[in-house]
Amino acid sequence: MSVLAILAAIYGYWAPFPYQPTVLEQSRRYGLNPFLVAAVIRVESRFRTDAVSRRGAMGLMQLMPPSARWIATQMGLSGPLILTNPRQNIALGTWYLRYLVNRYHGDETLALAAYNGGPATVDEWLRSGILYAGEVSPDNIPYPETRNFVRRVRRFEVVYRVMYGWLGLSKYWGLGVVSMAKVMSEETKMKLGERLGVASIVRQEGWGGVPARECGNLVREAIRLAEEELSRS
Repeated sequence: MSVLAILAAIYGYWAPFPYQPTVLEQSRRYGLNPFLVAAVIRVESRFRTDAVSRRGAMGLMQLMPPSARWIATQMGLSGPLILTNPRQNIALGTWYLRYLVNRYHGDETLALAAYNGGPATVDEWLRSGILYAGEVSPDNIPYPETRNFVRRVRRFEVVYRVMYGWLGLSKYWGLGVVSMAKVMSEETKMKLGERLGVASIVRQEGWGGVPARECGNLVREAIRLAEEELSRS
């Protein structure tokens, strides 16, 4: 078994990714990063369709039934809601996450905080000056549960970007080095560039200008970076 296969098995436990086609389809439909959506599901339910929280949130993306009915109305859907149905749950949850990202003008940290703590709570934090739009760090979120939720989602997003950008999602996107770089954050690009000693090239020309001999090292260093992020979660 190759090193990558062993790592795939490890991450398959820590970061499983069933329902990939549905996550990809709905993420593309609503213009969201599929790795972010996968991370939300991982943190909310660990991909258990029968997950039910103490408050009554249900399914993969842990939707409260009243919220799910409101979402369905906004989407123009009719008929019964079966929140244990993975396709329906992901469709509703992804639409709602897009709604929150739009509500907070593209600020994903605020959107994630609202996903967990409720938009009314986040709106109050903004009104009272506890949080400032555009300058939100997870460390500034007052509720420990919400703060931890946002931190964990962000860390698992890194894992999903690295692990499934190369392996699980390649059959859909045909990702290579340059394509993989397109889904990395700027911070991640620069961290990897510094580790490989090509930060100046990445900064000026992007990954397309990186010598071919260094591209093979990108996988190894990207996985190491994800492991470090995961160890801090």
